[in-house]
Amino acid sequence: MSFFFVEPETYRRYKDEVLRLSNSIQINIHEHFPAGERQSGLTDGQIAEKLGLEEHVVREIRVVAERDFYPIDEWEEAIRFKREACEGYMKKGVSYATKKYARKK
Repeated sequence: MSFFFVEPETYRRYKDEVLRLSNSIQINIHEHFPAGERQSGLTDGQIAEKLGLEEHVVREIRVVAERDFYPIDEWEEAIRFKREACEGYMKKGVSYATKKYARKK
């Protein structure tokens, strides 16, 4: 297993741009935007090419920046949601997700 370390200066310089270009913060992919304005995030490789960095550097910046950006309670809520969704799927299959979604509307 490899271990990488990004210099703090490099991290500070690129973290906002890496998050903006990635799928970490999804602000313009929603269906209510006209097709010409919708844009999905870039892959780590695409971001690396655009910024002139190595892909593993972009990946490390993105992962650390995501941890910095989102508060711990949001991570805990995501874990709870995923666990509940997996358990529901194991018990009831796909109908669990579709019925649950329909109830929330």
